[in-house]
Amino acid sequence: MILAAALVLGAPRAHSQATPVTVTTSAVISYLHPVAFAPAPTGSKMIVSMEDGSVRIMDGTTHQTVRNLAKHLQPAYGVAWSPDGLYAATGDETARIFVESAVSGASIRQYRTHTKGIQKLSFNSTRQYLVSTGKDDQINIYDLNIAAPKEVRKILGKGANFYGASCSPTLPYTVATGILGPGGRAYDLVTGKQTGFLVTNDDQGVFDVSYNPAGTRLVTAGKCGDAVVFDAKTLKKLATLKGHKDFILYATYSPNGALIATASTDRTVKIWNANTFQKVAEIQDQNTVGSPLCFTADGKTLATVNDQGYLQFNTISPSQAAKDKPAAKATKKGRRGRRRRSG
Repeated sequence: MILAAALVLGAPRAHSQATPVTVTTSAVISYLHPVAFAPAPTGSKMIVSMEDGSVRIMDGTTHQTVRNLAKHLQPAYGVAWSPDGLYAATGDETARIFVESAVSGASIRQYRTHTKGIQKLSFNSTRQYLVSTGKDDQINIYDLNIAAPKEVRKILGKGANFYGASCSPTLPYTVATGILGPGGRAYDLVTGKQTGFLVTNDDQGVFDVSYNPAGTRLVTAGKCGDAVVFDAKTLKKLATLKGHKDFILYATYSPNGALIATASTDRTVKIWNANTFQKVAEIQDQNTVGSPLCFTADGKTLATVNDQGYLQFNTISPSQAAKDKPAAKATKKGRRGRRRRSG
């Protein structure tokens, strides 16, 4: 029996939302077994990648399939939707990456340059670059403006074991990644050079990294069971979100940046106020290996996977609608020249 799991706590008075946040299960799709999600930049649609390698674009409000994308030979754990809404990227366990038109499904690019499966994909803010995190301890950077079968550069972990590399939504050349060590790191996409450290209180490692929509903060999903919030500019730690009893596999911000969702192998998804860092809701009976997470851009739906492996749609009230994003811009003069010389 599937129970609609929703725990509601009163919102803290200081810096809180006007009303409490409620999360209720609106639908469970028992014939679909997702392994990854990615939201469209606007509206209610999302990419849903399945255990059998199939990939769909679905509507979070109607729960219907809008379009089928190319099927992979194995599950695609890396999924991303470009910030301009045009491209859908999926990367599977055979290390194949497909870039397709999110509008028509037409093939745009295909890559296979990792030696192991793809763990995460992320577009940079201008959609020039696609960044892949491989299970081979390597981050590859593909220039989508170039019709080439290989990456333009790679970042080698050299034993760091990269996880969850995510591009800044506002700084076109900045990417942050978790490592299976103390915290994570930030890199420059143009030079491939490390630019900073994400320092946590433990050395167990970080499985996922996510920026807020404004690009001012980021959150890490810790193997120790803590999620840590950082200032994206200084990389100074702002808060530690405690409450999970096991590994946190995924963390993400709501479209308006007001909430953080974290998913753990303790079979819960917890929702946190991103300003007060207090838990405001919890979804129980979730995937035992950690549920992937996806807020739709209209802020009405949070997609998860329950403990039977089924797709679960959860309604968020009040909706966490996306605000207008700041325009992406280069932060250093001469960036274009450096990019051409280094590519």
